[in-house]
Amino acid sequence: MYLSTAFNVMEKFSMKRTLNVHTAATPAGFSGTLPERIAVTGRIAPSTADLSIEPALFVAIPIVSSAIQDGLIEKEGLILIKKANNAKVDFKKPFDILKDKDEEGLVSIAEFIGKKQLLHLMKKEGISIQDDLELKDIILGKGYTMEKKTLIALFDKYVADEYNSLFPFVFNNREITKNGKVFEMDENHERAKVHNQTVDAEWIMPNLANLPMKAALEKLSLKTSRVKIYGSGIVTDQSPKAFEKIKGEAQCAIYGRSYK
Repeated sequence: MYLSTAFNVMEKFSMKRTLNVHTAATPAGFSGTLPERIAVTGRIAPSTADLSIEPALFVAIPIVSSAIQDGLIEKEGLILIKKANNAKVDFKKPFDILKDKDEEGLVSIAEFIGKKQLLHLMKKEGISIQDDLELKDIILGKGYTMEKKTLIALFDKYVADEYNSLFPFVFNNREITKNGKVFEMDENHERAKVHNQTVDAEWIMPNLANLPMKAALEKLSLKTSRVKIYGSGIVTDQSPKAFEKIKGEAQCAIYGRSYK
């Protein structure tokens, strides 16, 4: 953490050349006058470490709102949601998909919108995304970053008052709130408190073999938010192995039957 104080040298520091004409032995020199000490009252230079973030599910809200405004999807229309294991399908309105934080539903919305339109929206808003990023990662806010102020600007531009009941929208240890007409992103203190209490806690990796991918993810999410999924269907392998001792927010991976 650094304290920073900036001032204009030419305005705050006066310097003049003085020549002692009475004493030849005394060389010419410089004298300067410093201003009074500037009091620093707890103002801390902002950290740049947290200005750029992976937008996660937050970015889905302005994406969906924009798509409705542009007529790409209907506000009251039902979205056909394809489940990962193809066991069944579901139908939901876009608003309900956002409210439920339904990732499969969001991916279905993205398929309706199309990758070309999503990339066009991001480019229009000055957000740089690799062309080879998967469609689902664009709407789920994975694999790319943006500045917080850019994300908030998307909310200001596209998210109307009719979405107010979504807020506060909490995901992981962050939340977006709306106060009047103003959107703000901050740390979710309750989630952060729980996270800090458990970050060093030791736990046993559960046996996820033969579980449906969704059930395995739900089981792991009780212990860590750092889970990578490969494939779909029934879990055939996992990392770390079952019953290993794990500490804190460890990186875990689960592999489905379709993964090769």
